[in-house]
Amino acid sequence: LEAGCGAGRILGYLVALGGEVHGIDVSSAMLEYCRQSYPQAYVRLGDLAALGESVSGPFDAVIVPDNTIDIFGDAQRRGVLGDIRELLAPDGVLIFSSHNLDHADRNPQAVGRAPARGRAQALLARLVELSPARAARAVARLPRRIRNRRRLAPLQSRAADHAILNDLELDYGVLHYYIGRDAQERQLEELGFLLVECLDVDGRVVDAGAPGYGPWLHYVARAA
Repeated sequence: LEAGCGAGRILGYLVALGGEVHGIDVSSAMLEYCRQSYPQAYVRLGDLAALGESVSGPFDAVIVPDNTIDIFGDAQRRGVLGDIRELLAPDGVLIFSSHNLDHADRNPQAVGRAPARGRAQALLARLVELSPARAARAVARLPRRIRNRRRLAPLQSRAADHAILNDLELDYGVLHYYIGRDAQERQLEELGFLLVECLDVDGRVVDAGAPGYGPWLHYVARAA
């Protein structure tokens, strides 16, 4: 099962691997594209926040790509992971990616926490590298970025093991859940999973105690 399959960018690879492939998404238009492109897959309208109402297991693997699980706050995100645990076969695996809190702490510019002067310097450096047309579009988006940042920045929060941060995605238009590698392992264990492997964005193994490089990390967990 791919939860949040969109228009099938990953679903197509899963179909090529063989077996019975399912996908859910909240967008009916994207699902129609999936049906046309990958008729071998079983796709349906469904909400990750109510996974048990959308599909019934057991599944050998559940895949939640592209940090999709990070659109939830802490309690609801844990609830989604719990629902996935119930849908897994006894030896099933969960594969997902999540924003890396250690990276955000090392790179405050990525989540808008650098000083104003530093943000301006970084912006100018990026604009210089762009073509005139792309630079003009980037400048045109600045008012929207500023509005979004002012609206959502006060809603950020920090807990002992995770943070809710307003990042660059969609011109600072969303809040995302951030968590480090070891905290994610502990959370998975609390919810009935055993972490099998954690990889950074370049496919390198991130061992226990290591921060991992890149804005997100990939996790493979097995039903404990």
